[in-house]
Amino acid sequence: MRYLNVNQTKDGKKIYAMIVITLILEVVFSFFGFKKCETIKYSYKENNLVDYKVFLKENKYFDSSYIGKGKTYITSLIDYINADFTYNVDFNNNVTGDVNYKVIAQIKADKDKSEIGNYWTKEYELTESKTNSIKNANSHSINVTQQIDYNTYNDLMNEFIKEYNLQTESFLKVALIVTGNVKVDQTQQDMEINSEIALTVPLSKLAVEGKIDVSNNNAEKEIIKKVNDTEKIKTIFKVLVAINTLVLLHYIYEAIKREKIINNNLEYRKKVKKIIKQYGSIITHVRKADIGEFREIKVASFDDLLSVYNNIREPINFDYQGNKAIFFIINNNTCYVYSIEKDYKEDKDYIEYTDEIDEIDHKEGSVRK
Repeated sequence: MRYLNVNQTKDGKKIYAMIVITLILEVVFSFFGFKKCETIKYSYKENNLVDYKVFLKENKYFDSSYIGKGKTYITSLIDYINADFTYNVDFNNNVTGDVNYKVIAQIKADKDKSEIGNYWTKEYELTESKTNSIKNANSHSINVTQQIDYNTYNDLMNEFIKEYNLQTESFLKVALIVTGNVKVDQTQQDMEINSEIALTVPLSKLAVEGKIDVSNNNAEKEIIKKVNDTEKIKTIFKVLVAINTLVLLHYIYEAIKREKIINNNLEYRKKVKKIIKQYGSIITHVRKADIGEFREIKVASFDDLLSVYNNIREPINFDYQGNKAIFFIINNNTCYVYSIEKDYKEDKDYIEYTDEIDEIDHKEGSVRK
């Protein structure tokens, strides 16, 4: 049975306590350092529509006073255009805020299809900007009907082209512009709205083919917000994980080293005790071996030392030096020596046994003193 002194027992407990502490810290630091941030998705979906009718001047060819969308129109018969703009938006959360909207007209004279560039662009505000308030709602609609004096813009463009003798691709765009900013009621997350619903019609042609171009039609926009996104703090915890891992590995190494030392010490003592148990009757335990003045002959095993004993019948002396046990026979000026040493000389920093070799229980054998 092995006995550790108080200091060495405390050292062992300290090592294993530090392993437990560093393991706990490893779990804590890893939790905070590699914790995935919760994400919340805020989104809205638009469903924008444009409908229009082209109203005609009095003529003997058409029975109806207007032609619906998607047809071919003769510009000289156009009186005006009625356009219906519908802005629909659905949010995935209740929101509160203001939405602004207005109708604008824009005429453009671009270079013809063989070239890239713009000769002239001019914009007109057909309505003043208006504001709608959204309060704790998850949807909103805006409906605007606008009459368009097509001939005014067409005549202006024809005059521009004629004056400068240009070959152009010219257009009239009438659009409902919707802008605003709303906040999600639960989190006060800002959501920006910026939409354009447009009707585009060619200018300066004998036969005009109306074309609808709707921007953001059925568009979906989303904002992904990270909750508790503290990347700097996470970086600090990751550094602590790395440092703590090194500390943990150090104490694991110390624990393994300590166990090896203990096991080695036990093997060393076991070997010494076995010899004393079997041959205690012919072994004399000395307190200090002073053999420096003799010619020293080292033998390979205790059996070899026994052979010397059987030949010369001189006593076998035993000196226990903690890390080293020496068995020797002195004959005249010659000393025959067999020694057993521990592999780990530093084990005195870890383990010291309170029971000396000469205190071995008499049941295991005894030595002469």
